[in-house]
Amino acid sequence: MIRAGRAHLVVTLADLAAAAGKSLKTFGNQKLHKVPGHPEPINSPKARVLLWDREQIDAFRSGAPVPELPAEDSDDDLLDRNEAADLAGVEPRTWDRYANLPGMRPRPEAVEVAGVEHWRRGDILEWLATRPGPGSSPGRPVGRRDTFPQADLLPQTMQLLEQEPAITAAAIAGQLGINANTAQRALNRARTTAVRRLLEEQPGLTAEDVHDQLGYPLWAAQRALKAATDTDDGD
Repeated sequence: MIRAGRAHLVVTLADLAAAAGKSLKTFGNQKLHKVPGHPEPINSPKARVLLWDREQIDAFRSGAPVPELPAEDSDDDLLDRNEAADLAGVEPRTWDRYANLPGMRPRPEAVEVAGVEHWRRGDILEWLATRPGPGSSPGRPVGRRDTFPQADLLPQTMQLLEQEPAITAAAIAGQLGINANTAQRALNRARTTAVRRLLEEQPGLTAEDVHDQLGYPLWAAQRALKAATDTDDGD
């Protein structure tokens, strides 16, 4: 992410190449941005365009110690697509859909830095707290009694899980307006139920198979497979 107040310091791979007096292709082929001690990109590892902090780059080039970036989160931090999606508790492709999703308040306005869209952390948090319809609630506090119909809890959770295989309990809590503990139990049951259905057709199913076929994170696939082969429901 781009820490608050540092957008003017952002540089791209093309900027690094130009400063080194090399073409972008040569610089990339020689992997000069990956030499020992070179500052890491400031945005997410899966970002389509990598970005760096110029203050860190200048220090590295001069042989001076590379300064640490601010560690404390700020509402004015700028998050890239992957980071914004993570904060919202959804997959990046779902974050993309929020730009023009019917019936949903459009996602916060993007800020372009070095040709890359970013979103202000505070705007995302405000959007999460006030968006209408499903997902408008941030979830009930832990310990507060839920009023969501129990008969609908598992089916609704399974539907959300099918839409977003990597969905978090926090996101489910927000979608359904339930507390975090209830959401986690429902998510565990939904994953276990889905894996049991697969086991009926594929008795030799492995965690890697679950990961590939259902899209669950590998750790979640391992846990759900273990629960599905035990005698309990994985609650």
